[in-house]
Amino acid sequence: MDLICRFVYRNGMEYGESIDVFENYLIVKVFDKFVAVPMERVFFDGEKIIIDDFDEKKGLEIANKWLSRSKAVSDEELRAFGFGEGNGV
Repeated sequence: MDLICRFVYRNGMEYGESIDVFENYLIVKVFDKFVAVPMERVFFDGEKIIIDDFDEKKGLEIANKWLSRSKAVSDEELRAFGFGEGNGV
């Protein structure tokens, strides 16, 4: 079951997009932030991901832990590889 790059729904509404799995949590991008949802609150219907209620405060804390461990690429590094402003991207 592939849970990455899928729309995530909560209470029948689109909530965000799944981007990673980290320490038994599904990492979901919600607008400009990331939230970690415990996998026991995640359900897959074969097409979309549905999540139940969870501790959002804890989810934000765990997502920040995930973010600090992820290798972020700076704008400068992107430009060095030919991406970014002025390169049509």
